[in-house]
Amino acid sequence: MSTANPLQIVDISEVNKATADELLNAATTQGFLFVEGHDFTQEEVDLLFLLSKQFFELPLEYKKKYPINKNNHGYSHMGEEVLDTSDKSKGGDPKEALNFCCLNFETGLPSEVIPDWFLEDPVRLEKMKIASKKLYELSVKILRILAIGLQIEDTEECKGEDWFASRYHPTKQSGTTFRFLHYPGQKTLNPEAVIRAGAHTDYGSMTLLFQQENQEGLEIYSPVSKGWEPVPFVGANTDKFKGSAPPIVVNIADQLSYWTGGLLKSTIHRVKFPPKVQETGQPRYSIVFFSHPNDETLLEPVPSPIVRNIKGRGANNDEGKLVTAKQHLDKRLAATYGWSY
Repeated sequence: MSTANPLQIVDISEVNKATADELLNAATTQGFLFVEGHDFTQEEVDLLFLLSKQFFELPLEYKKKYPINKNNHGYSHMGEEVLDTSDKSKGGDPKEALNFCCLNFETGLPSEVIPDWFLEDPVRLEKMKIASKKLYELSVKILRILAIGLQIEDTEECKGEDWFASRYHPTKQSGTTFRFLHYPGQKTLNPEAVIRAGAHTDYGSMTLLFQQENQEGLEIYSPVSKGWEPVPFVGANTDKFKGSAPPIVVNIADQLSYWTGGLLKSTIHRVKFPPKVQETGQPRYSIVFFSHPNDETLLEPVPSPIVRNIKGRGANNDEGKLVTAKQHLDKRLAATYGWSY
């Protein structure tokens, strides 16, 4: 691993104890890692980024016909989203996004209305459907590997390695979000606005992120170094994975941290354009998959001997009461968009 890369790169092509131990180590130290062996080709990812770019180039008036709603579905315009809620005077983040939520992972389609631009060309819709289903399957695979690493015990309900997966029924409602993101180039904005997405933790269980070379900007507040660390672009291991897309960034989010009493780290992160991106005026595009369990899932401690040995809080709670995945998400979204909760 390059010394410039603070994150581990884990090959998940084989599901076994060695992979699980490596993945668990990354999730319990930095909370962020790269995964390779993910089964996405470079061609697939290139087409997704092209779709994203073409959508955001559409007129603002058109995009605003599909506004973000309380299901977290739709278009979010520049400045609408506030991720760093510690100081509301900073204003919203200088970026725009398109969210696909209320997804059925057997069809790959949301139950909510999507921009008719995707319906006008069957290829666009098909690429979105395939990507959302593959990202769902990848997130469940990673959860199975983590369950092995955590030594989750068998219950009457399911085998230990299926404990997380059993809470990810593909057709049940969840907060899972497939998102296109666009951060306009620095020269189009206030030069001082280098923070493009405020410091925050993610709301679900884990996040999968595609980023592009020369469009870096992701930074994590490292639990190890206790400082901000830039996450570089890492190219594909073409010797081992010919034709594969580069390693995908994976980060642990709130709900996995709550399930494990903080053992898995929901690490604070932000997007801040580095000098080379600021100077060129290069925009940043990213494609993100926020993986959430089904809405009714309680954020209770997992049945793991490792988690039971942790001192302190064992799960998310609100005044001593366990909350559901949806309750946690609704609270975070209300703070982000200024909605009532």
